[in-house]
Formats: sequence, C-alpha cells, structure tokens
Amino acid sequence: MEEYTTNEEDQQEAARLQTRLRQQQQVSNDDVSSQEYQRLPNVSIDKGKHKYVLISAMTPSGERQHFVVSKKGAAYHRDAAEPFVEALERCGYKSIDIQGGGRIRFDPQNKTISVYGYSYGFGLADHALSKSVIVQDPRFHDYEVTWSNEGY
Repeated sequence: MEEYTTNEEDQQEAARLQTRLRQQQQVSNDDVSSQEYQRLPNVSIDKGKHKYVLISAMTPSGERQHFVVSKKGAAYHRDAAEPFVEALERCGYKSIDIQGGGRIRFDPQNKTISVYGYSYGFGLADHALSKSVIVQDPRFHDYEVTWSNEGY
C-alpha cells in the first residue's frame, strides 16, 4: 500500500471543504423536503488499513447522527470525506461537520477493527466516539473494536 504524506495542497483542500460546510450551515436548508431524506448507514468502512473520518450530520427531523467512514485508496482524509459528504447532501442531511480523522484497520477474517491516529487536514477524531458508532452497528456486534490516539 502506497503511503501519502499530507502536503500543503491537501491541507488547503481540506480547509476548503470545511469552509464550504460551515457556509452551508449558515444557509437555510428548508428546501429539503422529508420525502428527499434517505437515511445512510452510520458505518461505511472498507476492509484493510485506510484513512478514516468521523462526520456528524443532522437529519431533517433534527436528529444528530455520527458516521465513521473509510475508503480504500483514499490518499488523503478528504478523499474519504468528500464522497460521503456529497452523499449526505444528496440524501437530505444538514449541518454536516467533519469532526476529525485517523486510520482504521478492518480485518473481517479475524473480526477486529482498530481505530487510531489523526488527520493533518481535519485534526484528531474522537476515537472513543468512533468506536461507539461502530459497536452500535449490528454488522459488527461480535467484533473486537479497539481505539488509541497513538500512531499515524
């Protein structure tokens, strides 16, 4: 697996995405009807070791949801975040916030998931919260899920 080092361009792109999301929070999203709303799964992780982001978003009814997202082949954390943010927007979510990132090692054969590290572009995610989101997903009820703020 090729390792990418966060550079100034990636940090600028991550900041641009965060700024766009903050601006959208200031604009009313009342034009999204509840018929357009589609609930997305809280956990979307690819097997293997990948960069991940913790995202929160508001449903049209005002419920705050957290999402743990990794994407195979994501060179940078924004590469994992952007497609999911776009899906959240299409599905009617509002007040979308990328709360940080790190790495996830997902091994379905051994039924283990490790959450650790940080993102230069989005900062350190609350890995304890990420673990909580994962263990609440019925697909992972019999997995050993661990987290640490160590590593990159």
